[in-house]
This record gives sequence, C-alpha cells and structure tokens, in this order.
Amino acid sequence: MTSQGPPEPVLVVLEPERGTLSVTGSEAKSWLNGLVTCEVAKLASGQGAFGLALNKQGKIQSEVEVLVGPDRLLVGVSPGVNQKLRLALDKFLVMEDAELADESDSYTWVDFHGLGAAALADAAAQVCGGHFAVMSFTAQSGASLVLERERLLELERFIERTPSLHLGTDADWQAFRISQELGRFGVDFGEADNPHEAALDRRAVSWSKGCYLGQEVVCMQDMRGKLKRRLVALTLDGGGDAPPVGSAVTANLGGEVVGELTSVARSPATGTWLALARVKSPFFDGNAPLGVAGAPAAFVPQSSPEIG
Repeated sequence: MTSQGPPEPVLVVLEPERGTLSVTGSEAKSWLNGLVTCEVAKLASGQGAFGLALNKQGKIQSEVEVLVGPDRLLVGVSPGVNQKLRLALDKFLVMEDAELADESDSYTWVDFHGLGAAALADAAAQVCGGHFAVMSFTAQSGASLVLERERLLELERFIERTPSLHLGTDADWQAFRISQELGRFGVDFGEADNPHEAALDRRAVSWSKGCYLGQEVVCMQDMRGKLKRRLVALTLDGGGDAPPVGSAVTANLGGEVVGELTSVARSPATGTWLALARVKSPFFDGNAPLGVAGAPAAFVPQSSPEIG
C-alpha cells in the first residue's frame, strides 16, 4: 500500500491590476443580474459568482467576479476596463434603486486555487479583513478575497507563515490557468469574441437564469453550435526555448495555418510547454492532429465546471 504525499498547497494569485466596481441599493442584485452572464439575484451575503459582461451583440466587454458583501456588491473586472465598463453599465440605470461606483483605488482582489481554497481564503479574511467568497473559475476549487489595498502587506505575511498557501509567481499563474484552459481578457480573447469562442460558455454563463444583456445572441450561438474559432489548451512536444506568443498553429506538422498561440508557459509538473491558442473551425474539436514550430501539439483534457 503506497502512502499519499501531502496535498498541494493552494495557489494564491494577487490581482492588483483588476478594477473594482461597487453596486449599492435595494435593487442592486436584480439590476446587475440583468447585465452579466452569471447568476447574481440568488446570491446571499458572502457568496460570489464568476461571469462576463457582454454588449448587445453578445461580445465580451470584461470578465467579472461578483462578490456579495454586507452592504454592497463588489465586482472585479478585467484590468484597464473599469472606467469604460462603469460608463457602459451606468447607461442602464434608469429608475432602479441602485448606484454604481468605481472603487478600484480602494480594493484589490486575490484569487485562491486548489483544494481547501475557500477555508484558507476565509482564514485570510479573518486576519487581514476584507470579504471572501467561493468562486468557480475552473474544475478545481476556487475562492476570491477582496480587501483594502493598504492591507495587502498583511496578507502577504499571512501567506508566508501558512504552509498550505503558496504565493504564485507570474509563471505559476500562467501555467495553472493554461492547464485549466482559462483565458484572460485582453490576452487570449477580447471584445471581438463571444463566450463560446473564449471557451467560457460552460464556466461563466448561467443557462438557467433570467434575461441578461446579450443573452439572445449567446443562446442562438449555443443552439447553432457553429463557431469560426475557439480557445483551446495545448501541450507542445519539443524541448528548447518556448515558442513565442503569436506562433502559428498548423494542421499536422507544417501544414495549413489554423490558429496562433496566445499564451505560453512551462508546466511545473512535466517540464513541457503549455499554450493557449485561438484555433479555427473545425480544427479545435480535437479530431485533427496539430503542430507548432514543426513539433506535435496535443489537446489538454478539460473538465470545466457547469454553473447552471
């Protein structure tokens, strides 16, 4: 009988560049629920949801992490879009008892990934203040912590003295999110993409909630089932230096160009290169062999969380 080793420490990812919007008022949840893809109306205090903000055409304007605090909704948004998104959402405030504000200068976001993420995020909140919530980014356990920026040093000290936590480097985060096929807005997808093209249709979209901005287009896309392109996670066969972002993905080895790499990182587990790539139809379905820089590329198996 073989004994199992200690569990992997929970990966902690600091997100200081993420913006923060807040929504207050008696109709805050119902108003925001009509503007994002995740279920907000049913969230209780201390709960959260990962989703997207879309425009009327169903194109992605930002990732969103919605956390229900005791007196407001805190909404983490993609880096650099907080002011633009606040102005866009503010146009939908008519008679609702809700107020939208940009509090990016006051708050910072921290994500926890791995077994025990919620309990450790809770422990961090108890020591450093702030609010935490379970947040399903991937098939692995996840949680988010929102705290005042001035208390970030306290959190870093808490992480240092907690063996079950690992403060990830940029390389750690890149390798993890690529292995989980989790793209980033402005890096792997952008305003020209819809949730299906960004591979977020089953982890950032609720298929059981009421109407939201862009829903009709998203539902039509899901029913049609035809995509021009989709983000996929690949493992690259070949040593040496990493292929640069923008490298061509080809059918077979050196055949037709069918896509391009958007993110690349080395797997800490295997030492191989991992990549996210935008691949055109029908080559993203995993049935045709792909190559990068003359070496084989294989699809990374995924088990994405369905959020309902």
